Amino acid sequence: MEELFRSEFAIVTREPGFIRVRRTTAPMAVVGVSAILERTASEFRLILPLRERKSLGVLLDTRQAPMLADDAAMDIVRPLMYEVLAGFPRSAILVKTAIGKLQATRRTREEAGQGRPQVPVFDDEAAAIAHVRGEELPAPPPRSSPKR
Repeated sequence: MEELFRSEFAIVTREPGFIRVRRTTAPMAVVGVSAILERTASEFRLILPLRERKSLGVLLDTRQAPMLADDAAMDIVRPLMYEVLAGFPRSAILVKTAIGKLQATRRTREEAGQGRPQVPVFDDEAAAIAHVRGEELPAPPPRSSPKR
């Protein structure tokens, strides 16, 4: 794992076959959040220009992030999220809880309704990594039926 850069809100690393954007625990409710996010987006563009994204996946790892409680907070984050996702052939959002998965899935479905790509949401890290690398996870073993 190679750290590419970090900001108040994200740590960006290059891992085999994908880029991980790990959200920090810093809350978004700070003065100057828009400027910080714009600086982060600019840094991301410089470090990972579109031409370098074509052969990689991207994983938005939000497990440590405070939950975005309202749509107004998402309105602040949305432009950076789409800047990060642009140019990658495969992307995913990794969440920690079932509630986080429901919330993120609802938001990505709403975004897809507005013509944006729907980003798959995972609460299983191995499955998320396999997805962004373009790999398939091995099938789970078959369930055995009870003996009679």
